[in-house]
Amino acid sequence: MNHRGRLSVLGSLPIVSESRSDQSTSGTAPSPPSGRPTLRDVAREAGVHVSTASRVLSGQAAAGRITAETAERIRSVADQLGYRRNTVARALRTGRTLVIGMIVPDVANLYQAGITRAAGDVLTESGYSLLLASTDDDLEHARSQVAAMLGAQAEGLLYGVARQDDPVLRGVVDAGTPAVLFNRVGRVPGMSAVIPDDRSGTRLAVKHLLDLGHRRIVHVGGPEDVSSSIHRFDAFVETLSAAGLTGERHFAERHTEDEGLRITRDLLEESPDTTAVVAANDRLALGAIDAVRESGRSCPGDVSVVGFNDMPYADRFSPALTTIRISQYDLGFRAATLLLEIIVDRGRPAETQLVSPELVVRDSTGPVSD
Repeated sequence: MNHRGRLSVLGSLPIVSESRSDQSTSGTAPSPPSGRPTLRDVAREAGVHVSTASRVLSGQAAAGRITAETAERIRSVADQLGYRRNTVARALRTGRTLVIGMIVPDVANLYQAGITRAAGDVLTESGYSLLLASTDDDLEHARSQVAAMLGAQAEGLLYGVARQDDPVLRGVVDAGTPAVLFNRVGRVPGMSAVIPDDRSGTRLAVKHLLDLGHRRIVHVGGPEDVSSSIHRFDAFVETLSAAGLTGERHFAERHTEDEGLRITRDLLEESPDTTAVVAANDRLALGAIDAVRESGRSCPGDVSVVGFNDMPYADRFSPALTTIRISQYDLGFRAATLLLEIIVDRGRPAETQLVSPELVVRDSTGPVSD
């Protein structure tokens, strides 16, 4: 798998004019022509036909038709000349931009980074570029970013900030833009999605704690208008109910450490006999561990904590975090692949794919203390 996915931040997609120069020099390294270099300049310096240079630089070179040596020479010349493809001219000529927009709640979130990397790999292999926007999980910001991407003629969207009742999604559907949701789903019909199996993952977390002897378990949930929070909360209640138990639970406003600290602090004050916490994601779990320590207790000696996602470096936390692993790469790979299939077949029925969870037991959980 090629891990050199092209990533453009919204508003910085490179545009090169079609002005050209006939000046060139001989020698091992081509001299940049006056003005901005064109595809014809690259082809001339590399000693190939313009169509050959175009196929290589657009990622459309057919296997076996162009040798690896020729392709590398073309790329090398393009780099030395400072050539960049003119995306506007290409769109006017072909009716295609080969650009996909991707909306994430927080580009700094390490869990999101794995998904983005996978999507970029898939799209690059198919000749697409990825346009990325981070919304800070704010609806109005998502609205403006989607509008900008559609204005840039993005051919499809990967949308990772869905709310249950999401007017932005309704606008995407009304515009007829191919889109795939990831991580979350909404109530807008006809939308395909690739999401974690939230319910199965939460059942694994709760059963793990029950097997360790815990009976006083609380739940630190995510925002209550997000599908993943709802699914994980429902599974928490159902699994405890099947064991004849109930548990305290609160919804966070955001999936952050500060919210995990605030909510767990409140839960521990309301239910001081709590012995375990199930958090809706790893960042909330980190905040929960801080709250346990703040209360004068230890994790896992007094209170065990389970996260969700297995974000990078979760094994290096102190204590190393027991969590539900979701393959971020698999999720991003499948979401981008599904979107490309929808772009080719607009009549394809909507589908939701679930990414299977795995319980990863580390140091933040242990047997209930006597």
